Amino acid sequence: MEEFGLTRVPYYPELNVVRRDTITNDCSPLVLSVLLFWHSKDKYVRFNARCHTHLLARNLRVSPEEVRGALEYLSDIKLLVKKEEVITTQSEDPNKKTKLNEFYDLDFHSLHEFLKEKGIIIPVKVLRMASDDYFDFYSYISPRRLPVVQGLLGMVKGDKYDTAALNACAIICGICRENEYEDFSYKALAPGWRMLTQPPATPYDVVQRYQREGERSVDIDLMDGSFFMPDGDYFGTEKHKIWHSGKTMEPRILAAALYLCFTAVDKDIEFYSDLSMDELKDAFELLYRFTSLKGRIGEYYYHYRDVQGEKLKAEKEKYTTILESLDSLETFDF
Repeated sequence: MEEFGLTRVPYYPELNVVRRDTITNDCSPLVLSVLLFWHSKDKYVRFNARCHTHLLARNLRVSPEEVRGALEYLSDIKLLVKKEEVITTQSEDPNKKTKLNEFYDLDFHSLHEFLKEKGIIIPVKVLRMASDDYFDFYSYISPRRLPVVQGLLGMVKGDKYDTAALNACAIICGICRENEYEDFSYKALAPGWRMLTQPPATPYDVVQRYQREGERSVDIDLMDGSFFMPDGDYFGTEKHKIWHSGKTMEPRILAAALYLCFTAVDKDIEFYSDLSMDELKDAFELLYRFTSLKGRIGEYYYHYRDVQGEKLKAEKEKYTTILESLDSLETFDF
């Protein structure tokens, strides 16, 4: 342990409700605060007790036994999901032939429900943004202050990127060309981009800017944010999102349709959005009318929005109904 200095650890006062009165100086709120920060920062991380317990104990200035006790307690009250995994090593020592990994994952829905029982109403969306750098150290993160977020997880590469980029251009050029979408286009696209994509521009003209060597990324300025989706062969990031700072629906619908362009050509990426299925209906229709493609939504969309039980069943039925209804729509060609 360092003799001098300070250790910075995340702490959320609302999590004090997990404190056990029977334990002197119970570190459970601190442990849960760290795991909330960690799991809201990256969806792929897992806390491995064998590897991380001593490090966490050192940073919290408590004993490893206290951290283990807190992890077991938080698992017992269903805030953490514990999974055990035995791995085989190459050691010649018979006592070291196997190792036990104990993984702990935070259940955001269970934490939301637990806090609600204690009179603390914190939506799952707020919990998922606990570590977001958009907020400073003294921010109070409330639903009223949050922008609407949409995005993709994963990468689209090569020919699939080219196809999706052309389809995206068909949408933005199409809404500028067709009279029935004129008002929509002015409210959705930033003025400079509407000038760029209005007739006589065609999708084949505009897509060239997204296919230049070293510049292979679809970037479009909307009225309340910027859409950006790169070719995974050139830019390796797997996280893509737009923060809608405005209150109008048109930019949100257009952004959703542009993201669905990519899910329609690649099954390995996942779309997520704060918009409900009813709100996304216009985005599906926009995509279909200008590309004849049906966007795809997977399980992560429902997980992100914390849709469960009967509501999940109803949302999936709406999704199926939307896809079926697209066949009756008129489509546009270039």
